[in-house]
Parts: sequence; structure tokens; C-alpha cells
Amino acid sequence: MVGERPEPVILKQGTKSDRSLGSLSHILGPFVGFLAPLIIYIVKNDEASQNDPLLSSHLKEALNASITFLIASFIHGILTIVLIGCLTLLVHWILYIIWAFNANSALQAGQEYRYPFTFRFLD
Repeated sequence: MVGERPEPVILKQGTKSDRSLGSLSHILGPFVGFLAPLIIYIVKNDEASQNDPLLSSHLKEALNASITFLIASFIHGILTIVLIGCLTLLVHWILYIIWAFNANSALQAGQEYRYPFTFRFLD
């Protein structure tokens, strides 16, 4: 007993398909709107919060970013009255795409990611 080595502990991590749903949640947000991240969050968050906290964090972050973009789109719509809303919407949408790909890269690398200028509705 004294000379025996303890059994290694294997931490349960998310499967590749789970991380694929997290990637879909990030990437579909700028193109489909908040519905795709919302559906993926509703379907997978309970399982992810138990088995893969990193995936759960990314699902929340993708949903927060898509809801924030939806709210910002209304503001961009109001700004079209003064003819600057089209430009601000285009710039915001391009930045949202870049941030979504950065978030996807962080998820694949196993790191946390926070979208810039995003309200945290879910935390």
C-alpha cells in the first residue's frame, strides 16, 4: 500500500460534437441572428454545464453577443434617419463576424472568450 501509485484522475471533457455546437453558436450568430444561439443554448446548456463548463460559458457568451447585436441593430435603424446608420450597422456587423471567429478559435483552443462591448444578460 505504501509503494502503490494512486489512480490517475481523468476529467470528463466535452466531445467534439459538443464543441461543434459551440462553434455553430458563435458562427451562426452574425448570419442568422439570435435564434440559432438561442436554440443551441436551450438544447445543450443543461448538459454542457454539467459536463463541459467551458462550452456552457461559450454558449452563454454567443447568446449574449447575438442579443446585444439585435438591440444595437434597432439603434442602427434609428441612426439611419441621420444617414449614418447604414455605415454603423455595416461596421458593427463586420466586427461581430471577426469577434465570432475569434470566439470560435478560443473555443477550439480551450480558452475563455468575452465579446467586446457586449451586455451580459446571462452570466
